[in-house]
Amino acid sequence: MQVGMFPIPLGWLKKAFLVSVAISASAYVAPALAAHSVDESLLGAMTLEPDSLQAKKVKSVLYLGGGEHSPWFDLGALYAIEEYKIPVDSIVATSWGAWMGALWSLGVSIDDMQRLMLDSAIADFVGVNSINAKTEHDAFGIPVSVEGVPSLRERFSFYADTAGNVYRSMHALVPDTASIVRSLARLRFEESLYRQHGSFQIPFTLQTCDSVIENPTLADVIASLPLPGNEQSGELCPYLALPAARKSTELPLIVVADPVRYEPEGNAEIRTLKKNALSQLSADLGVIIRTHSIREKSRKSMIQAGFSAVEHSLRNMTLLMARRTDYSEKQKSEAWFQFNPKFDSLSSEFHSAVSSYWNPKDTGFAAPANFAYAVTAKAHYDSVSFNMQPDGDLLIDVGVHPTVDVAAGGFGSNVIGANAYGEVSLHYVNQMEIFLKLAGFAGLSSYGFRPRLEVSNLISHRWSFNFGYDLMKLRYLKTFENDNTPERNRFKYEMRNDLFLSARYAIDELQSVEVKFLFGNREFDLTEGAVPVEEDFEDDDVFVNTSRNYETTPVTQTVRYSLLKGEDDPWFASNGFAASASVGMNLVGYGFHQRGPIYGVYDLDGRFSYSPSKSASVTVGAAAGFDAYRDGHFKFPKNFDNVAMEDRFRQHVNATPWSQDWLDPELSTHGYALLRVNGGVHRYGLGLWLSFAYFHDFEDKKTARLEINKFVFEPALRYKYRSFSVYAGMNRVVDTETFGDLKRIKNYRYFIRIGDCNLF
Repeated sequence: MQVGMFPIPLGWLKKAFLVSVAISASAYVAPALAAHSVDESLLGAMTLEPDSLQAKKVKSVLYLGGGEHSPWFDLGALYAIEEYKIPVDSIVATSWGAWMGALWSLGVSIDDMQRLMLDSAIADFVGVNSINAKTEHDAFGIPVSVEGVPSLRERFSFYADTAGNVYRSMHALVPDTASIVRSLARLRFEESLYRQHGSFQIPFTLQTCDSVIENPTLADVIASLPLPGNEQSGELCPYLALPAARKSTELPLIVVADPVRYEPEGNAEIRTLKKNALSQLSADLGVIIRTHSIREKSRKSMIQAGFSAVEHSLRNMTLLMARRTDYSEKQKSEAWFQFNPKFDSLSSEFHSAVSSYWNPKDTGFAAPANFAYAVTAKAHYDSVSFNMQPDGDLLIDVGVHPTVDVAAGGFGSNVIGANAYGEVSLHYVNQMEIFLKLAGFAGLSSYGFRPRLEVSNLISHRWSFNFGYDLMKLRYLKTFENDNTPERNRFKYEMRNDLFLSARYAIDELQSVEVKFLFGNREFDLTEGAVPVEEDFEDDDVFVNTSRNYETTPVTQTVRYSLLKGEDDPWFASNGFAASASVGMNLVGYGFHQRGPIYGVYDLDGRFSYSPSKSASVTVGAAAGFDAYRDGHFKFPKNFDNVAMEDRFRQHVNATPWSQDWLDPELSTHGYALLRVNGGVHRYGLGLWLSFAYFHDFEDKKTARLEINKFVFEPALRYKYRSFSVYAGMNRVVDTETFGDLKRIKNYRYFIRIGDCNLF
């Protein structure tokens, strides 16, 4: 004999039979039910034909209650009811029993019910009282910024009531994923009922805290479940579904998931409620389908216990055997293919921005899940909730409030020293998303003021515009520069007054195109040692330093294409790939009337990251770039009669994670090709990393100490928690002739960096 996915061989004339339950849903398989012995007299009684008139008068009522693990116990009981063809004329249920009873009454097969219960979105919530579930945020946690400069950050929003009073509310720095999971779980419970077609095939009655609802709506059933948002549910009131009074024409079948030998769980109030409800059980009420004890509370054990409890109660159901019922005809429970999102609860100034996060290409449950995590990742939005309608409309509400961030921290390295950092930012939504940040830093050798304005979700929600300004004074630490920078490349400081403009268009989720403009004004003050005599160079074509003070006005226009999947981290990503290509024009002017050539800037870059295990990552990449203008044939530009200034405006190759922190003359060029690989082993933010790169210099600078084929080697330790990161190690650049120097530890540059901040 076959019951859904449960093959159960039965021998009605034998003294013993074996019930084997094979549950196959998702990745969960329950072992076989234990064997039970059935008395021959019981089997005989079940086959007797009772008085037909009396049998017709007696109607069976199935009562399903709540409690921990009750859905799984009910599932086993329903399997037994269908296997033994026990007729059920009506159902009365509360709490989790209401959900199980409603699904079964709607004609859903028990196998489909089980698959639904094992759905990843709700498996951890089935049978759990989550009405009073709290946020996952730790009130005593240190509010470290999630990204950017290492800092402590406070985030708060402003609210206004109808009287015009303004209130402030503190917010967490990361989305409350626990709240999102609960919201999605509630949606899945709603969808599980609304996906069914037709009305209740078996009369269904719902018991709630304050009423008894005959033929309830599916919304009534959802409201009775112990889910967040339900102020009252059967889990807190009746707990058990019980008949108000015994009728001679009814045979109540009361399913109780709590075993006789059982200590109620929960707080004092819940335990008292449960004990009071369980104390009302008696044989006078009807047939009590309850087990004596359960060794463990796993899903498979509860299913087995429910099946066995029905078996042990068969003696008391002989009146029903005359009209055994065939439950073979069941409807297929198909998940909703596509939701119809409705944002009508949002005001007009928020509607456009919020709705842009819904991807119309997403189908099924992936659509609301992707939307929830995407929208709550933005500081503008602090909550999301779903309310499904029977026709598939999905009412979506998102909390949108002006949000302010205040942050204070610091960053630094042995290159630029220690710097204090401060930031105030505003997130605002009105037809578009507006982000304004006022940030600055100050240290012993450098300082800067860096305001930024970003306007996004414009023009079909694919455009964003950025405006920025840098007012900075930058200077290397003297101790670092004396040890690592050739004398002719040293400078006292660099002053920047740069204006940035950009427009970005998102082609799809992976691709984007960005147009950037830079209008700069930069002043350089070089050291006295940066003016060597001309005979220091053998080649007459080499520019020599003739001045120590320069004022430059760079103007750059760039078009950049980007492809990104996975993490946006060029060095420490654990998965995904990225590629980019850019074409631009650069004009560097200096003095009042002197202008260098307008030359093109071309770059290609690509990488792929892979993690063979959770604690290991490898990234491989390749890059190429060159600056050139055409004057009969392509030439590398020369803008200055100064070696140090030429290096300032060459491309700076990011060969390793630390190479981008300072302007190494050996990695500055107008044309290059690069192959790089870096990987590490890491756990809980702490890792050991090794980076290696091969760098080919097409320019072959006369002032370079190394040959055109160079190798960069960088072993380092790294610790990262949110924005706080420490990166420390050694770096060495060699060529083919000095490759053997890699084993000489004393020739390495030692470095330490706190925070990922690239100022140069």
